[in-house]
Amino acid sequence: MANEMMNRNDFGMLDPFERMAQRFWAPFNDGEQVLKTDISETDDQYQVKVDIPGIDKQDVKLAYRDNRLSIKVQKHSFVDHSDQKQDIVMNERREGLLQRDYMLPDVDPEKIKAVQTDGVLTITLPKSKQVTDSGKIAID
Repeated sequence: MANEMMNRNDFGMLDPFERMAQRFWAPFNDGEQVLKTDISETDDQYQVKVDIPGIDKQDVKLAYRDNRLSIKVQKHSFVDHSDQKQDIVMNERREGLLQRDYMLPDVDPEKIKAVQTDGVLTITLPKSKQVTDSGKIAID
């Protein structure tokens, strides 16, 4: 109880340094603004699954270059024009560009496939059939 009383001030507000720290870290604390991803690998391919609920496939841009898969998602905000009384209590859906890059080497870019179903983007990246060498050099 004593600690609780010491951490409060007369206005019931946070310490100014605590408020400053919360504002500093706020952009990193918004877990909803991150592309949640699962990546699995087999001998033949990588499979990437990304949660993109409510996003149309034309708002998703994929690229593979220099062993890097890039995903860009343009997220549009939800605007309810029928709310004439302006009685919306909370509005957390935002707009903006979400982007992530993943290093996935030795992929055959001509065979990459992507499918979006039920808010999940699944990207299959077949590995190229290059002959892998041990990297050892024999000395004559």
